[in-house]
Amino acid sequence: MEEWSFVDERELQGWKGACLCITCQHFAYGVDQHCRTILGCNVRQKQLPQGDHLTKKCKLWAPTWQKEMGWAPEAG
Repeated sequence: MEEWSFVDERELQGWKGACLCITCQHFAYGVDQHCRTILGCNVRQKQLPQGDHLTKKCKLWAPTWQKEMGWAPEAG
């Protein structure tokens, strides 16, 4: 994920509610060689700027399969 470029700001929109990047099934995270957290989108194969995962979403947002399967009762 380190080699991915960043998502263009125009691809994300500000959002208030539960449909944020962090709740999308395409959201991913990892760590770089310096143990810093890297946030990203698996569909776009691009990194998300720090903090955007908590306040933004895009048109590719999709609900997590855990909620559909009932594996995350706290989600709903």
